[in-house]
Amino acid sequence: MSTTNYAYSRFCHERFPLPSEQQVVELERQICIEFPEDYRNFLLEFNGGYFTEPDITPVVEGCPLDALTFLSGLNASHDEAALGRPADLSLFEGNDPPKIIPVGATTMGGLIILVTEDEDRGTIYFKQAYAGFFFLANNIEEFFELLREPEPS
Repeated sequence: MSTTNYAYSRFCHERFPLPSEQQVVELERQICIEFPEDYRNFLLEFNGGYFTEPDITPVVEGCPLDALTFLSGLNASHDEAALGRPADLSLFEGNDPPKIIPVGATTMGGLIILVTEDEDRGTIYFKQAYAGFFFLANNIEEFFELLREPEPS
């Protein structure tokens, strides 16, 4: 079982309906990006969804502990989780066309960010609310390896 399969079976409580290839192509056209191949495959096989707030294991010094609330997707059940919302794309100055795109959210108001261009294409970052960016993973599959049961309080 892949890490992504395991994470979805263990932590996802609401999966969004899978999009068609044409829907993914149309979204890419609308927001003027081309998703990295692994992320595109993730959308077609899993799409986004709401999660039971598993911890996201920090991988770099200074990165705060936070938990995953949702991963954005096509055909999302709530607007906040719709992938490629104009409001999300305009959060970052100079991001037109988008070089980074929010693809998820955390319990503390942070964002999960996907790099769509340059040498870091496909890399996943955590954007802490009102603070900095922290590297999480080289790709979406590595991101799912970071999800853990919440630590007891």
